[in-house]
Amino acid sequence: MPNFAVSMKRILILVASIAALILVFLLLKKNINQTHSLDPEIFCIESPEKIDKILLSPNNKKLNYIILYRENEKWFVKNDKLTEPADTHSIRELLYWALKKARVKSPVSDAEKAPVTSDIAMNGVKAVFYQGNSEVKTMYAGNPTPNQEATYMYHPDMERPCIIEIAGFKGYLTPYFTLDFDAWRSPVILDVPSEQIRKVELLWPETPEKGFSISRENNALLLKNVSGTIIKNVNSTKLLAFLERFQNIAREYGETAGINRKPALRDSVIKNGHFFSLEITDINGNKQGIRMYRMKTGAETYALDRRDGSVPNFETDTYWVQVAGKKELWVIQGAIMNSRMKTLNDIAPGI
Repeated sequence: MPNFAVSMKRILILVASIAALILVFLLLKKNINQTHSLDPEIFCIESPEKIDKILLSPNNKKLNYIILYRENEKWFVKNDKLTEPADTHSIRELLYWALKKARVKSPVSDAEKAPVTSDIAMNGVKAVFYQGNSEVKTMYAGNPTPNQEATYMYHPDMERPCIIEIAGFKGYLTPYFTLDFDAWRSPVILDVPSEQIRKVELLWPETPEKGFSISRENNALLLKNVSGTIIKNVNSTKLLAFLERFQNIAREYGETAGINRKPALRDSVIKNGHFFSLEITDINGNKQGIRMYRMKTGAETYALDRRDGSVPNFETDTYWVQVAGKKELWVIQGAIMNSRMKTLNDIAPGI
């Protein structure tokens, strides 16, 4: 009897072990099947060219929403206070690169599920993409993974967040869903085709005699000094070539300069006066303009053109620029403006 009891006990243990193994196998098989059935392209936008509105909204009530929308083939960005032309490059990167190539690497593990879900709920950005009034896709963008090489994202059709990556790209997609209004604004500050220009006026307040204007009058281009006197015997081809320089003039990309978060410092720059201004009137009477201010040098600035190594008072290749009607100051490179900041003598030498 004792031997029989021992044998039965061994058989029961063996059966229980086999049953446990079968259960583990079934669970693993179920998990594998679920993983294999997961669409790796679930976050992709199939037809980005059809998207004409994007809504980015936070769960954090301290942050504002962003709406990007296309109207008459131009993109705009708006929130509850402002509407501005949008940066088409940034929108194309989101639609045609980030959400064209994004792939699911894997769902988050059981251990990660709760904390990642909580973080996305608290700090993530809800992104809704529309074609007309129809919702095409909704997703939630979270923070980077610990190695900074992928992104936690959530899709409403999924049971848990996923780790999203782009093949060959070692980085994360969180910045592509930014709620920073200024980061979505177009960096183009002047954009008037030459054939649309009725008049362009350039002024140098510190040396007024350098100023001039070029205007279209009776199908002719006229060059005038600041007193309004017409400068004769000027090559019209040269004037026309100059007018062609006022398309797609762009400041530096990105969010607004830090100086705008310090109104007193910004206002002190403006109070000191601009050294150059440019105003364009188009054939419909609309005006666009900018003012440029000198930027004080930092302690690290070193003037290579000064043999004694002394530091100049102002930067020589970077300036502050202010768009007419706006308070903000932006950074603009001299390389962008040097061919546009001309004097009367540059246009008509020797007068």
